[in-house]
Amino acid sequence: FFFFFFFQAEDGIRDPLWSRGLGDVYKRQEYMGKKMRIILLILSASFLLVSGRSRFLLEAHDPLTSKYAVTQDWFDKYIDHFDHFNHITFKQRYWYSLDHWDKLKGPIFLYIGAEGVGRFPGDGTFLMKLAREMGAAVVSLEHRYYGSSMPFTNLTLENLQYLSHEQALADTAVFARNFKRKLEQIALVPKKLFTFGGSYAGALSAWMRYKYPYIVDGALASSGVVNAILDFGEFDDQVKRSVQKSGPACEQRIHFLLDDVKKLWEKDPWIVKKIFNCPYMEWDDFMFFYADIFVEVVQYGGRTDLCSFLSSIEKSSDKQAQLANFAMQHGINPTAYSFQFLRVVHSDPLNGDRQWTYQYCSSLGYLNTPGKGTNPLRFKEMNLDYWRRYCAKSFDVPLFPDTFHTNGLYGDVRIADIISNIVFTNGGEDPWQWAGIRSVKPNDRSVYAVVSDCNNCGHCVELKGEKAVSYTHLR
Repeated sequence: FFFFFFFQAEDGIRDPLWSRGLGDVYKRQEYMGKKMRIILLILSASFLLVSGRSRFLLEAHDPLTSKYAVTQDWFDKYIDHFDHFNHITFKQRYWYSLDHWDKLKGPIFLYIGAEGVGRFPGDGTFLMKLAREMGAAVVSLEHRYYGSSMPFTNLTLENLQYLSHEQALADTAVFARNFKRKLEQIALVPKKLFTFGGSYAGALSAWMRYKYPYIVDGALASSGVVNAILDFGEFDDQVKRSVQKSGPACEQRIHFLLDDVKKLWEKDPWIVKKIFNCPYMEWDDFMFFYADIFVEVVQYGGRTDLCSFLSSIEKSSDKQAQLANFAMQHGINPTAYSFQFLRVVHSDPLNGDRQWTYQYCSSLGYLNTPGKGTNPLRFKEMNLDYWRRYCAKSFDVPLFPDTFHTNGLYGDVRIADIISNIVFTNGGEDPWQWAGIRSVKPNDRSVYAVVSDCNNCGHCVELKGEKAVSYTHLR
């Protein structure tokens, strides 16, 4: 057979699987007659099904008889999608399942990874429930520089230069296009692809729909932080409103503990360091950790647990020690906040703290400053000057985010006035909702915003499944 191709400019992203030579900076599209296209698709599908292995290890499962199974595989990506002189690649991890896939009618659900070890969505989640209902193929892509999708063994600043939301979006676009093409070769019919993501990945999901609408047909952005806010005091204001739902005493107890630990530190830092097992910390990094003990629990829907715990230690003589145990039980570890730890350049597939700190210090912002009202629920010293020091100390160079540039790329909250086929969701007690989209104007573009207003409705609650929030409300 003879195949003819033409090249069409496409945002400068490069695809190591489908591009060659000068065409690295272009999108390759087939130009062939209808009969030739049908023959090619039949031959390709036959090869995939007979060989059992392909670039994607795809295998058609009968949704009625097959056991629920997830396959892990790897995909080659350029380290820099926008420099056609750079041919360095790395392997990016992904997982997929075709157990629920209806080859004729089923869409593709792409779950976008974020700032941590990637994973396939759990069977009881909203996404998987929707996949069963709609006969969708489900695939999850790990974010570059996190988990096992690590381009370098050392996370020096020189190596971190390729860690950005722009590169991550290009990763996702190249992968989605190829995965979609492979399924279409099996199904012999065009497929719709929808992206899902929460928090930072929720923003990526929305940005994918905005920047690559010819690949992504629709999106769900759960707690999607599409507005890169530099001075993000609204975060603390929401935490305060959330804890006030448990009564004034809860907020008062947090203020007491904040004041108490500061006095202890001023008296003798080693008293505090011993209690919280953080001998390597200084006041600047300890402040961030300590405030996050309260914030993190509320953020993830544990407001009533936090306030109940604070009530239980009201008459205790070792409140700080009990708070230290509470923090560890909730996975809030002082090590993750320490300058000493963040300066370690050796990559760890189980840890992404240095990478995420680099992302928010270099471009994304979301800097948690004290709330704008009276008596904020974090130390008043944590203003923008504090964050300049924090970012600089973490990387030993001046580093501070240009959020004006980031918002200029995607339109911040104004993206809702431009985009189509997307649902923005937020938890009513989630402090991150103020960097997202909580409401939209009436429109005919299928753009919706849903706020789940319930007790302990926290960050990305909509992705967690029917037990976390009413499925009917979301549906």
